[in-house]
Amino acid sequence: MGTGYFSRIGKRFVLAVQFLTILPVAAVRSVSDADMRQSVVFYPVVGLFLGGALWTLQSILTRVLPATAATAISLAVYTVMTGFLHLDGMIDMADALGSRKPRQKALLIMRDSRVGAIGAASGVLVLLGKFAVLSNLSIHMAGAFIVIPALSRWSMVLAMSMAPYARVDQAGLGSLFANQISWVSVGIASLIAMGAAVVLLPMRMAVALWLFVFLGTVLFVRLLTRRFGGMTGDIYGALNELMEWLGWTLVLLWHG
Repeated sequence: MGTGYFSRIGKRFVLAVQFLTILPVAAVRSVSDADMRQSVVFYPVVGLFLGGALWTLQSILTRVLPATAATAISLAVYTVMTGFLHLDGMIDMADALGSRKPRQKALLIMRDSRVGAIGAASGVLVLLGKFAVLSNLSIHMAGAFIVIPALSRWSMVLAMSMAPYARVDQAGLGSLFANQISWVSVGIASLIAMGAAVVLLPMRMAVALWLFVFLGTVLFVRLLTRRFGGMTGDIYGALNELMEWLGWTLVLLWHG
């Protein structure tokens, strides 16, 4: 393996960081569609970093603040670090689902930059759900804080490989990924996500969470494909939000 190989790996990692966060990284030149698609291998890695940042901030703040106040700050910082990308997708998808319009009209609503009441409510509920769970999750469970964001971003990689793009007559960011991710990339991302879970969590919990995210993603993709005819970038973001919330909730139930 020459320096060119490692240069491509580094470029794709930087692309994943650029796409999933607002963190300042080096500019990448000559980006191809293949580079973007293969960068999804590093989505779980970015999730691990984000989860680590969340846990670090939470553990520092809980030394000087009550758990609720600490969680409010750490969750806000964590969400800002993502650029609100996935939360925005959750809001747009909820507006489209809540409209009860025919498929094409619903997709237009999803693309509309304006936020409706249903979308706003869904965003608030997701954030409240995460806040409620994280404020009750012990900082001694570092693995849960760190692994869940990795698994939720792995769920997006799975979804990208499972269904076509919904807007057949319009290109969008999601069209770059939908049904365009190789099984090799899915396999590598899966190994990273599962490997991190096994290392950072008890084995039974790691397997349970992995199965939960896998089966939840399959069900989610089937239901949303039936409704919209495929996936969009907003739907991928919504999936990430739901898997994070439900994943942390499952951990809390496990130790409740």
